[in-house]
Amino acid sequence: MEVISVYDDGSMLGKEVVSITPEDLLSTFKTGCTNMAALSLATGIVTEASVPHLITNAFKNLAAISMATDYKIKELENASNAPV
Repeated sequence: MEVISVYDDGSMLGKEVVSITPEDLLSTFKTGCTNMAALSLATGIVTEASVPHLITNAFKNLAAISMATDYKIKELENASNAPV
Protein backbone atom coordinates (compact mmCIF):
# COMPACT_ATOMS: atom_id res chain seq x y z
CA MET A 1 0.00 0.00 0.00
CA GLU A 2 1.30 3.46 -0.86
CA VAL A 3 0.20 6.70 0.76
CA ILE A 4 -0.82 9.30 -1.81
CA SER A 5 -2.17 12.01 0.49
CA VAL A 6 -3.48 12.45 4.01
CA TYR A 7 -6.60 14.29 5.11
CA ASP A 8 -6.13 16.04 8.47
CA ASP A 9 -8.59 18.50 10.00
CA GLY A 10 -9.81 19.83 6.67
CA SER A 11 -6.41 19.90 4.98
CA MET A 12 -4.94 17.58 2.37
CA LEU A 13 -1.28 16.84 3.00
CA GLY A 14 1.02 15.28 0.44
CA LYS A 15 2.94 12.10 1.15
CA GLU A 16 6.24 13.99 1.47
CA VAL A 17 4.87 15.90 4.45
CA VAL A 18 3.92 12.80 6.43
CA SER A 19 6.86 10.56 5.55
CA ILE A 20 8.86 10.44 8.77
CA THR A 21 11.87 8.15 9.02
CA PRO A 22 13.35 6.72 12.23
CA GLU A 23 16.37 8.97 11.66
CA ASP A 24 14.07 12.01 11.71
CA LEU A 25 12.56 10.89 15.00
CA LEU A 26 15.97 10.25 16.58
CA SER A 27 17.29 13.59 15.38
CA THR A 28 14.32 15.45 16.83
CA PHE A 29 14.57 13.55 20.12
CA LYS A 30 18.30 14.29 20.37
CA THR A 31 17.69 17.98 19.74
CA GLY A 32 15.03 18.02 22.46
CA CYS A 33 17.38 16.32 24.95
CA THR A 34 20.13 18.80 24.12
CA ASN A 35 17.78 21.73 24.64
CA MET A 36 16.50 20.27 27.93
CA ALA A 37 20.04 19.80 29.24
CA ALA A 38 21.02 23.34 28.23
CA LEU A 39 17.92 24.82 29.86
CA SER A 40 18.48 22.78 33.02
CA LEU A 41 22.11 23.88 33.28
CA ALA A 42 21.22 27.51 32.66
CA THR A 43 18.48 27.59 35.31
CA GLY A 44 20.22 25.37 37.85
CA ILE A 45 17.39 22.85 37.90
CA VAL A 46 18.68 19.27 37.96
CA THR A 47 17.11 16.89 35.44
CA GLU A 48 18.16 13.52 34.05
CA ALA A 49 19.47 15.26 30.95
CA SER A 50 21.75 17.58 32.94
CA VAL A 51 23.20 15.08 35.45
CA PRO A 52 26.06 13.81 33.21
CA HIS A 53 27.09 17.40 32.52
CA LEU A 54 26.96 18.30 36.20
CA ILE A 55 29.15 15.33 37.16
CA THR A 56 31.65 16.13 34.40
CA ASN A 57 31.81 19.79 35.40
CA ALA A 58 32.28 18.85 39.06
CA PHE A 59 35.19 16.56 38.16
CA LYS A 60 36.75 19.31 36.03
CA ASN A 61 36.55 21.65 39.02
CA LEU A 62 38.19 19.05 41.26
CA ALA A 63 40.91 18.45 38.67
CA ALA A 64 41.62 22.18 38.42
CA ILE A 65 41.88 22.50 42.21
CA SER A 66 44.09 19.42 42.34
CA MET A 67 46.46 20.78 39.72
CA ALA A 68 46.60 24.22 41.31
CA THR A 69 47.39 22.89 44.79
CA ASP A 70 49.57 19.88 43.81
CA TYR A 71 47.11 17.58 45.60
CA LYS A 72 47.27 14.15 43.96
CA ILE A 73 44.12 12.49 42.63
CA LYS A 74 44.46 8.90 41.41
CA GLU A 75 42.31 9.54 38.33
CA LEU A 76 44.64 12.34 37.20
CA GLU A 77 47.95 10.54 37.65
CA ASN A 78 48.09 9.40 34.01
CA ALA A 79 46.52 12.57 32.63
CA SER A 80 49.84 13.74 31.19
CA ASN A 81 49.96 10.57 29.02
CA ALA A 82 46.40 10.93 27.76
CA PRO A 83 45.86 12.13 24.17
CA VAL A 84 44.54 15.65 23.84
